[in-house]
Amino acid sequence: MNKIEFENALMSTIVEYISDQVVLRYMDACKKATVLFTGALIGYTDAVASLKELKEDGWRLTVVLSKSADEVLTADRIKKDIDPDAIYVEGAPVNGRQIVDDSQIVIVPALTINTAAKLANCISDNLITNMITRALHKGIKVVAAVDGCCPDNSVRQSIGFDVTEAYKTKLRNNLVDLVTYGIVLTTDADLFEKTDEVFRANFSFPSFCEQEEPEPEKEISCGCGCSKPDGENVGVVRIDKKVVGRMDIACYGCCAKIIVRKDAIVTQLAKDAAQQTGAVIVRE
Repeated sequence: MNKIEFENALMSTIVEYISDQVVLRYMDACKKATVLFTGALIGYTDAVASLKELKEDGWRLTVVLSKSADEVLTADRIKKDIDPDAIYVEGAPVNGRQIVDDSQIVIVPALTINTAAKLANCISDNLITNMITRALHKGIKVVAAVDGCCPDNSVRQSIGFDVTEAYKTKLRNNLVDLVTYGIVLTTDADLFEKTDEVFRANFSFPSFCEQEEPEPEKEISCGCGCSKPDGENVGVVRIDKKVVGRMDIACYGCCAKIIVRKDAIVTQLAKDAAQQTGAVIVRE
């Protein structure tokens, strides 16, 4: 590598580092979640630990309690255990739709059997179910912990959950329905990891490439010169750079394969951008 090549590589690295830091700071600024408590006690301790992890990771949490949750858990207890940025209780003046719309993600710790059944049957008859339904309508991801509503939970079994297998099957099917609606299910102990995973997988990075919006049913082109039917990734492009960053990948979002040099440094944000567009990064 000669002096000019070294200087170009160094400048690319510096620019990419600054770009990555800007994007990461932008992501951190967007870490706003709505947390909906429905009243289940099973899993609550694990949920508190997970929500504290989210706060330590920079998340701003707005908590909303159902009437049942306020009776069983109480707003004072949740304030003490979690210290959310804001807390509301069903029955008091609260703009549930606006709270959801201002969030990147909706979290439902310790989901109850009753709320799971209502959601499975598309019933929105209270503040909590209305807010979850609002999130689904707006395409905002919902992550729910099933400790409190899973019929096979060991804690529930130990306290005398003696029902027929048909009843358990119905409860299991309710959870299957929630998954088909797009709700991500997890446990309270894994709530932090799953929330972070869903957030990163669905986060929309601002594009730095000026691209014209494609017209319906027409082929579109990108910087690589390839064309494709709307909605399908085709074509191959080669990026001859020592450092490949997110902006490089974003400019070739229509390509199915992006070839980079054998010695290229591909940043993590570049890999994330490729995953979002469906492109595969291949080394020579």
